[in-house]
Amino acid sequence: MQLSIIIVNYNVKYFLEQCLYSVQKASIGIDAEVFVVDNASQDASVEYLQPIFPRVKFIASKTNDGFAKANNRALEKCKGEYILFLNPDTIVPEDCFANCIAFFKEHNDCGALGVQMIDGSGKFLPESKRSFPSLSAAFYKLIGLSLIFPNSRKFNKYALGNMSKDDDYEIDVLAGAFMMLKKDVAHKTKGFDETYFMYGEDIDLSFRVQEAGYKNYYYGKQKIIHFKGESTKRGSLNYVRMFYNAMSIFVRKHYSGSKATIFSTTINIAIVFRAIVSLLQAIVSKSGLLILDALVVFFSMYFTKEFWIHILRDGKPFDGPFTQYSIPIFTIVFIIGALLSGIYDNLYKPLKALVASAASVVVLLAFYSLLPETYRFSRGVILGGGIISGLMVTLMRWIFIKLRWIKDDEADAFKQAVVVASQAEYVQVLQLMQKADIEERLLGRIGMKTSEENTVGSAYQLKDLVKKANVKEIIFCEGVLSFSEIIEQMIILQKEKVSFRFHCKKSHSIVGSDSKTSTGETLTGEGHFALSNPYQQRMKRMLDMWIAILMLATFPIQFLFIDKAGVALKNAWLIILGKRTWIGYSSFQNTLPLIAPAILTCNGYPNNGKFSINNTVLKKTDILYAREYDWMQDLKIIFGNYRNLGGRD
Repeated sequence: MQLSIIIVNYNVKYFLEQCLYSVQKASIGIDAEVFVVDNASQDASVEYLQPIFPRVKFIASKTNDGFAKANNRALEKCKGEYILFLNPDTIVPEDCFANCIAFFKEHNDCGALGVQMIDGSGKFLPESKRSFPSLSAAFYKLIGLSLIFPNSRKFNKYALGNMSKDDDYEIDVLAGAFMMLKKDVAHKTKGFDETYFMYGEDIDLSFRVQEAGYKNYYYGKQKIIHFKGESTKRGSLNYVRMFYNAMSIFVRKHYSGSKATIFSTTINIAIVFRAIVSLLQAIVSKSGLLILDALVVFFSMYFTKEFWIHILRDGKPFDGPFTQYSIPIFTIVFIIGALLSGIYDNLYKPLKALVASAASVVVLLAFYSLLPETYRFSRGVILGGGIISGLMVTLMRWIFIKLRWIKDDEADAFKQAVVVASQAEYVQVLQLMQKADIEERLLGRIGMKTSEENTVGSAYQLKDLVKKANVKEIIFCEGVLSFSEIIEQMIILQKEKVSFRFHCKKSHSIVGSDSKTSTGETLTGEGHFALSNPYQQRMKRMLDMWIAILMLATFPIQFLFIDKAGVALKNAWLIILGKRTWIGYSSFQNTLPLIAPAILTCNGYPNNGKFSINNTVLKKTDILYAREYDWMQDLKIIFGNYRNLGGRD
């Protein structure tokens, strides 16, 4: 047997579906076997994929033991002359495996081989080629010089920034997302070191391949797609912890003496620094952004008032009992206006802050005009402070976008899309989009020939169509198009700020990923979920908050109505912090809209994992809840099961 392919999966069944279809095509003419090790996925990956790919050897683990252990488990069963460790969120072109095997035969000293990887937006991934970690490289990466000078041999040594991405050469570190080894090398090095749970194991194995007397090669002429960010949200605190912990393990294992001590100290500093940055990012990207807005508005109003007093009133303060409450009230009104204007749904649109500010000023001035004379404050402060508040929040949004702490790539809510496909493939995509109730996005089909009927253009005109028709999304259908052609088109169009989506022939899903810092997008035959709607998400969050606040404000009374009232109050705090929701799913399903863990399931039961209902029934109920979601239903479940709100501890 020529080739054994090992793929470790965790809750990414639709990305893995596309990956396996590409692997299937790339294996034509090659004697190959494919192993999928499922690390206790909760999205029914094995049940979904096994009937579709009967020749794939699935190994279902009951626990998530990490990337290294899962790969080694399959490695023991491999019979191929070459072993390929491949990520599930990848797409390989048709000639990939044959080309890589030919490369090995042309380079007898090659022990392990990596390829050029591009992400879901067509951009080159610098981790395709790396050097071993060094103190200077870690320092330059930590202080950001590697980002400022990406092509520098000195400042971006870790990612070999001075070396062309399209050439082939010997390097130190290969990426675990695509790492092909000779079988004897894989067994001589004993596979991945299981001390690593996730991240760093590829660096360690690359090091041991060289220790064993072989070379690691980067094959820049061969390209694959690696969506990234699918199994673990990159940039999250969990990612930072795991990544730098892996670096620490590598240093302790392969370095010694004062060098190891200095390196470990540097890495610990990096962990603290990145953890602080990631925490700030998490605060900004979640409900903490609302708190930051409130602080900005409060202090904008406060300084406006102080300026008015000291400059325009010669130090004379405002009189009246309403004065001390004016700024907090304006802040509350502003935040309510911001919520209703949708500023927290589309973080890339900072000008919505000005809409919220204008609405708050109008409401407050209207309220002001109804007050008795003795309670009136200052129209000038309200108007001036409102304008400054809106400008400051808008400026803060712009800064966060530049820092990439919030997204600016979600574009318009209405994404005009074209499908590069045959007529039959176009019909399949249309049916999927109809089930998701978003078929109005489609502008039409892009044909492969200029003379095709029922098209809005040909693939040769794609770049012009993107510009002239304001296309925001391109769905590539594999079938008439090869994976190789799709990859080449992505590279050509990567600068056009367009999203790419992928649909393999015979698959039941469309996948894509525009960012390495967050999970990708999947569109499936399971249809549209109302809970994905920003309005419903906002209403759910507001309902959660109001119930939690009322419960805390009336906490002595709650002991009369709720079992485990103390736990219920703790739950209320978790709700306010955004770590829980009152009503939600009974089990995790990767295909459903992401919400916080629930206190009560959508069936009204305490979410403690103890149910007398069949698991299949629970999953179907969760799907129905997400698909038909209405915040009024949450309210009914809460009041119908009020006594059980302390059910989760």
